[in-house]
Amino acid sequence: MNVGKLLETVNSLVPLNYAFEDDFVGLTVGSEDSKVNGVAVVHELENSILDYSTNNNINTLITYHPPPLKKILKDDGTETFEDDLLTAKCRESGLNIITIHTAQDVCNGGNADSLVDLFGITDTKVFAHTVGKFGAGRYGNIPKTSNSELKEIVESKLNTKIVRTNEYFQEIKEINTIAILPGSGTQFLEEIISKVDVFITGDISHRYLLKGDETHLGLIQVNHLSTEIPGMKKFVENLNKALNQELEYLYKDFYEWAISIKQLNWITRIR
Repeated sequence: MNVGKLLETVNSLVPLNYAFEDDFVGLTVGSEDSKVNGVAVVHELENSILDYSTNNNINTLITYHPPPLKKILKDDGTETFEDDLLTAKCRESGLNIITIHTAQDVCNGGNADSLVDLFGITDTKVFAHTVGKFGAGRYGNIPKTSNSELKEIVESKLNTKIVRTNEYFQEIKEINTIAILPGSGTQFLEEIISKVDVFITGDISHRYLLKGDETHLGLIQVNHLSTEIPGMKKFVENLNKALNQELEYLYKDFYEWAISIKQLNWITRIR
């Protein structure tokens, strides 16, 4: 199997044209003509992944997050992007990298839909649209709960600890509607103000916490990866079926729990 054929399989599961327009998805490093010697599914690039790939004859990675790039500002004021040091090392080593990122967030059965299933959201609607009906966020109804009960539910369902909430969240007595967006979603906060009681996402900056207070929107910030892991596990299950393989999914659970680093379970290789 060559990389182009693997890319077709990935695209059949996660249509890459559904990603945000400025997202870096598809074959982000390497060549479609390369033969796949071994493949791993990883959440993101890091030096330990590169070392493992080199030591185990893995020449193709399927990543959730794109390879890191650095922004270059030219003399004429225009911007361009170049490989970060780690990405350059991957390219020099001969790795091929297929990235799914926000295409995986928005697709049917992807990261956002997985959170809907996890939290039992009903009457679901989409926000943070990319293409047509597809979008990265979901909102709808949940069984009536209190703020303290919702915090316990979030930590249990996402296998994580809540990083923080805004002040207004502490004042909410009854919660009937929530919005969720995997990864970092506060740039879409304006779309769900007045539509839900609470918005759950990662990477909430201080100014957005204040915005939630001002607009009476409860905010729960969780660890970034925790909102992406459930959907990525489903992606790997679907990929296993499509390839008739037994791949696992590799990520550092330090960034799920943010408590302690546990030993990584390395991925099985496609032969």
